[in-house]
Amino acid sequence: MKKVIFAAAGTAGHIEPALAVARELQILIPDVEMVFVGTQGGIENSLVVGAGFTLQNITKAAFPRTFNRDLFSWNFRFIRSLVEAIRIVKGSDLVIGFGGYVCGSTYFAAKLAGVPIIAHEANAKPGMSTRLARFCGARLLTAFTDGKAEVVGLPLRRSIIELAERTKVEREELRASSILAYGLDPDKATILIFGGSLGSKKFNRVVSQRLEELLSSGVQIVHAVGKNNDCPQPQPGYVPLAYIEDMPQAYAATDVAICRAGAATVFETGLLGVYTVYVPLPIGNGEQSFNAAAIVAEGGGVVVSDADFDGSWLESHLPELLEAATLRRTQGLTIAFPKDAALVIAKWAEREISARKEK
Repeated sequence: MKKVIFAAAGTAGHIEPALAVARELQILIPDVEMVFVGTQGGIENSLVVGAGFTLQNITKAAFPRTFNRDLFSWNFRFIRSLVEAIRIVKGSDLVIGFGGYVCGSTYFAAKLAGVPIIAHEANAKPGMSTRLARFCGARLLTAFTDGKAEVVGLPLRRSIIELAERTKVEREELRASSILAYGLDPDKATILIFGGSLGSKKFNRVVSQRLEELLSSGVQIVHAVGKNNDCPQPQPGYVPLAYIEDMPQAYAATDVAICRAGAATVFETGLLGVYTVYVPLPIGNGEQSFNAAAIVAEGGGVVVSDADFDGSWLESHLPELLEAATLRRTQGLTIAFPKDAALVIAKWAEREISARKEK
């Protein structure tokens, strides 16, 4: 039996693409054993296990980006995580990485064991895990244009692709039914606000400060506050949720989305033609500021810095945002992102496994 290790952890933006590829690989190689590498307490413990895949956790060893006391203990944590990753990788045929703190240890373990690596970079600006993958001799695949790797797009959930493939008439019908499912008015513009799987305290603060004014302007709001954040009380025109379980339904109901600019979110909103206010998360290597560039260039949204985005900005720009969103929705404008990335990566995996078998 063939065995494939998936390194993807920390956020849904890392895990969901890995799950999409795993499902395609199951079809191509029905008897393949697949194991996901994660960390204790990460969202992968619900997403991966909930999807029916095996998860094995290793010690979290995030490299400190600033000089602090964690820097002195990092090497011990990394060595421990590496030893744990070696045990998991041993005897496997392939490692596929999609990002997250587990990638470094897993890539090094694969290099030591002589196991081939496929690394997928979701962001427009490569991160540390991709640089490690290059060092470890990985085959690199990217979501965005990159002269050093093959561009395949981003693996998306089948439900998102199915929504993108609906006709404009079908989308309008689904919009009305989706809005009604939230108990809202199909004749009003709907704003979707979400900050990723963990929510955004910044977005939550902006909404709480200006909710009355926003609702008075005639819009209605679906707001994902995050599972670990306090969920406000619902009221007419305002639907607060700890977490959005059905993102296609949420997108279908949406006129304007307000969100971060993670690669998965950018691909989904671009492919679906949802006019979006992207507020890049001001951490990491600034990759989120680059992700939405292609969509903004084609009129699919705007980028606002985290420092500039507040209640005053949203109130003052709301009329023009709604006008742009209505135009984009009624004309059925979308971004032509690849829809087959999951299958393409699964086929790369199949070829790597076959080549290893022939050696």
